[in-house]
Amino acid sequence: MSIEELLEQPYYIMDILPMQVPTDSGGQYFKVEQYYLNHVERLSCQYADVLLKLNCYYDLVFSYDAEHWQRNPEPEKIVQMVNACLSEEPTEMCLYVMLAKDSMLLTLQRDTTHMTLYNPADELLQLLCQLASVVGLFVWPPTN
Repeated sequence: MSIEELLEQPYYIMDILPMQVPTDSGGQYFKVEQYYLNHVERLSCQYADVLLKLNCYYDLVFSYDAEHWQRNPEPEKIVQMVNACLSEEPTEMCLYVMLAKDSMLLTLQRDTTHMTLYNPADELLQLLCQLASVVGLFVWPPTN
């Protein structure tokens, strides 16, 4: 499947919160979100940790532009790519991660506190839920 086709598939969210925040909720979601976005070190470690562990089970390919891909880069390079995506300019930067043998896409973008998982198979989704929970992240389907 192409990136465009994968972006049209069902998706899940990997996030710092256990469920989507309702639009009419109280609290200070936007201030808390901005705090995390201004201090991305922890987010970067959490997402890099999930990707490193996922790479123990699957071949992964990484790209910033969806044209030039790196298959199974060194662990240090994976951490560097996640850090760059979350903390460097341009702010519209996106890190694409695909499973080499599966039709699943993960995207991580600057200015968001979540990773999006497109078209995950059930077994893979279960694994991602376990990996996320270990680092304090949650996986959930979006509500429309």
